[in-house]
Amino acid sequence: MGTKNLNIYNIDAAVLVLHKLMPEAATIKRWKSSGIKISVFCIDEVFADKLSAQLEGLSEGVHLLPQNVSKRNNKSTYILKERIKNLGAGLKKTILLADHPSSIAKMKPTGIALSAGLSNDKTGKKAFYDSGADIVADNIDNITIHNDEGGSPRFSQSIPGIFEQFEGFTASLENKKPVFFFDYDGTLTPIINDPEKAYISEEKRELLKKLSEKYSVAVVSGRDMMDIKSFIGLDSIIYAGSHGFRISGPDGMHMIHEKALELLPALDRMEKELVNTLEKDIPGISIERKYFAIAIHYRNAPPGSFNAVKEHADRLIAGNSDFKKGRGKKILEIKPSLDWHKGKAVEWIMNSLGFSFPDRYLPMYIGDDITDEDAFRTLADDGIGLLVGRHSQLSAAHYHLQNVEEVDRFLKYLVDSSGL
Repeated sequence: MGTKNLNIYNIDAAVLVLHKLMPEAATIKRWKSSGIKISVFCIDEVFADKLSAQLEGLSEGVHLLPQNVSKRNNKSTYILKERIKNLGAGLKKTILLADHPSSIAKMKPTGIALSAGLSNDKTGKKAFYDSGADIVADNIDNITIHNDEGGSPRFSQSIPGIFEQFEGFTASLENKKPVFFFDYDGTLTPIINDPEKAYISEEKRELLKKLSEKYSVAVVSGRDMMDIKSFIGLDSIIYAGSHGFRISGPDGMHMIHEKALELLPALDRMEKELVNTLEKDIPGISIERKYFAIAIHYRNAPPGSFNAVKEHADRLIAGNSDFKKGRGKKILEIKPSLDWHKGKAVEWIMNSLGFSFPDRYLPMYIGDDITDEDAFRTLADDGIGLLVGRHSQLSAAHYHLQNVEEVDRFLKYLVDSSGL
C-alpha cells in the first residue's frame, strides 16, 4: 500500500521510546537541524549502548527505563514528564514516538502535542491505535520535522491518491474478495446546507445497485438508519445508522445496541432542551435527533457559534458519564459513551456475514469525516481505508480520494472491472 509522509511543525522536543528500532543517524541529524531537542528511552541495556553509539552527539542522551518501572503507567508517565521538563520543553510542544504499542499505552501523558507509533510488519498499526496513538508512521524516515515557525504545533500528511498508486491498490486485492463500506454525507453525496435534501443521484444509486450484485455493500453513517435507508432505497445493501448502533441488511440481518436503548429517555430530554434553548437562541442552529444521538448542526450559524454550542453541550452532559461529545464537519454530537463506533460496526458486519478471514476477504471503507477514522483505524492492518477530501485530524487511511466526484469515478471502476 502507499506510504504516507508526516510533517511536523513548531515543536521543541521529540522523545523516542525504542524497544528494537534503530533509527538512521541521518534521520535524527535532520531532525536535530530543525532546532529541536531529542531524547531517547529504552529498556534493554545492550540496546541502549548500541543506540548511544549510533546517535552520539545527536541526542540529549539515551536513558534506560527499568522494566519494573515501565510496567507501571503512572510511574512511566512521571519519568517521561520529568525528562521533558529537563529538556526545557513543554508537553504541548513535545512529541512522543514509540516502536511498541505498550510504550504509547503506558507513557503517553495527557496534553502532549502528538503521540506516534513507529510500525513494523510484525506489530502492525491497529495495536498502536488501540493503545492511544494519534498516528502511526509507516517508517521513521517518512517523518519530517521542520524549523520552528512560531505558534502552536501543527501536523500535516500526504496520503497517496488511489489513482496515483493504482497498481499497488489492485495488488492488495489479489486472491481476496472485497467488501465495501461507504459513509454517506461527503462521500456518496456532497455535504449541503440542508441535510434533509442530501439525496443521492439516480446514477449513484444505480452504481451502488450494480456493485451490490457483485459484492457485499454497506453504508455506515452517523445519520439514523431509517433515514439512510429512505435516501438510498436499495434492499440489496446493509445499512448501519447512528455510527453503527443500529444495523439492518438482507437475509434478516439485524442489530440494535441494547445498552444504548436504555439511554433513549435521557436523549429525549436533552433533545427537548436543545430545541427550546440553543436552536431558538442562535439563528442557523439546527437540532437533528437520530435514534441514538443528537446532532447539533452549526454550518448555517454565525461565525464563532461553535464555542457556544460546545459550552451548551458540556453543561448538558456535565457529570453524566453515559454520554459524550463527538465531532463532525460543522456538527457536534451528543451520543452514548459506549465502546461502539463505526469501526466496531464494520467488525460486526464482517462477522455477521461470515467474512472474518483476513486471508480471504478485504474490507474497504470509504469516508470523509472524523468519525470515519474509527473505521480506518480498525482496518489499519487487515483492510483498506480511503479518505475523501480532508478533515481537521491526521488520518489512518491508506489512500485518498479528492472529492465526491472521485468517489463516483472509483465506483464506476469497481462496477466495470472484471478483475476484482
